[in-house]
Amino acid sequence: MSAAVKDVQRSVFLELIRSHPEMTLAELSKLSKGQFSGLLSSITVGDVINMSADSAEAPASADDSAPSLAEEVNTRTAAGRREYDARVLEFVENAPEPVSATEIRNVVGGTSLQVRKSVARLIEAERVTWQGKARGTRYSAL
Repeated sequence: MSAAVKDVQRSVFLELIRSHPEMTLAELSKLSKGQFSGLLSSITVGDVINMSADSAEAPASADDSAPSLAEEVNTRTAAGRREYDARVLEFVENAPEPVSATEIRNVVGGTSLQVRKSVARLIEAERVTWQGKARGTRYSAL
């Protein structure tokens, strides 16, 4: 296999890892067995961090008002969590009927885990309530 093909495979694999920040190290280690073992053994934590930093420095698009499904949000800091929670709460408050976590994620951005944690914080703060279970769970403002 040519070096160019290996470089492309490595880049795609790095992007895949970076696009799923909710992936645990245990899940990642499962990839070390099988067809991805060669790729994973050549990737360092620094590669993943540097790639994330490079994409964070990319210029913002002209339309920042509507986050895309894949948009990353910062929930690592208290300020980032407050900002994200405010965006989630605003969406839930403005919704004409109770909304699902998927609907929140599609409009506000972030990962499934970030949405779940955000609505959990809002429920604890008594700003949001829920009805249903599992995929049928719907959220509405209090």
